[in-house]
Amino acid sequence: MTRMTPSEAFVETMVAHGVDTIFGIMGSAFMDAMDIFEPAGIELVPVVHEQGAAHMADGFSRVSGRHGVVIGQNGPGISNCVTAIAAAFWAHSPVVILTPEAGTMGMGLGGFQEANQLPMFEEFTKYQGHVNNEHRMAELTGRCFDRALSEMGPTQLNIPRDRFYGDIDVEIPQPQRLDRGPGGDRTLNEAAELLAAAAFPVMISGGGVVMGDALAETVALAERLGCPVVNSYLHNDSFPASHPLWCGPLGYQGSKAAMRLISRADVVLALGTRLGPFGTLPQHGLDYWPTDAKVIQVDADSKMLGLVKRIDVGVCGDAGAAAAALTARLAGRDLACDATRVQRAAEIAAGKAEWESELDDWTEETDDFSVDMIKQAAAEADDWMHPRQVLRELERAMPARVMVSTETRWPTATCASRSPGRSWPP
Repeated sequence: MTRMTPSEAFVETMVAHGVDTIFGIMGSAFMDAMDIFEPAGIELVPVVHEQGAAHMADGFSRVSGRHGVVIGQNGPGISNCVTAIAAAFWAHSPVVILTPEAGTMGMGLGGFQEANQLPMFEEFTKYQGHVNNEHRMAELTGRCFDRALSEMGPTQLNIPRDRFYGDIDVEIPQPQRLDRGPGGDRTLNEAAELLAAAAFPVMISGGGVVMGDALAETVALAERLGCPVVNSYLHNDSFPASHPLWCGPLGYQGSKAAMRLISRADVVLALGTRLGPFGTLPQHGLDYWPTDAKVIQVDADSKMLGLVKRIDVGVCGDAGAAAAALTARLAGRDLACDATRVQRAAEIAAGKAEWESELDDWTEETDDFSVDMIKQAAAEADDWMHPRQVLRELERAMPARVMVSTETRWPTATCASRSPGRSWPP
């Protein structure tokens, strides 16, 4: 046990979890702790609005795989973070939101910027810690950081402002890190048998592949099967676009090549994806989901297995470890799909070429209003370009390995799905 202030226990516990960056707006509610951020090696990145800070923490988490941490002034300050924490929740980002609160002696009396802060984030957090006693500061701080990673989502640490002060005897808890395995032998064996018997397997590569840094394992399994690989919605980086087996994303504004190929599947391997409804909805007039196919779903969160789509085998495990385990089980075996490997490769290439050709011609809208506007633009002196054509011309002009971001998410998703992506082999 070491004698220190609760503020020091709070900061020391964050340091133990590798925190070196916090996004937010400084405020009086956590002033005592903030004074020791810099000596502890923690940078507070200031913003003009707390929502931006929470989005920055989410982005930091997605890029680094580490905790994203956000803090703000109590009441109206942290209430601005709700939208961004909701976004982090659905992205499975391990964001920790630190919410200083009105002092305990002012609660219920209209204390300074008093608000009921735990219910604000209840729907969008995996765990909520409330420091009702300063002696539990390190314990609850550590638990919030542990749970954010173990449960793959945001957590909240709520601290009444007077709990930062005093003197306590404390032992800083060390981080707990789960060792995520490939799943159980029974379900992996069942999945391997389905894949071995499949004539036309198709893989869906999801966000779990990216979060688990499992690209190499995913590619190895796809190459063993020689199967088309489609991306889950908004996870176009989950398989290299330059690989011959890549077919593009499913769902909203997805790839017709991907949709047509998965419609023929007799076995679907959903690797690291919850198969969200928006990412599997009919598109381009194609109701493509193969209702008669056997479905294998691999997800580290057991609650996602079979939640959206009916599945035949659910593997609760890390995407990369599961992919490696399945590749090992299929090694040296004669697979039903081996006999058609060359034919299927040709079909994949032909399907992608057909979709690319369609995109080349898909430079204008065809509704009556758009047709009139196109005619009007053509009659003007300036050389106008239709928005659809802009995306296509931008793709042609871009060098390889370029990422494009726009003001809204929908064009971003479309543009990213057509970009060259990372080259393969790396």
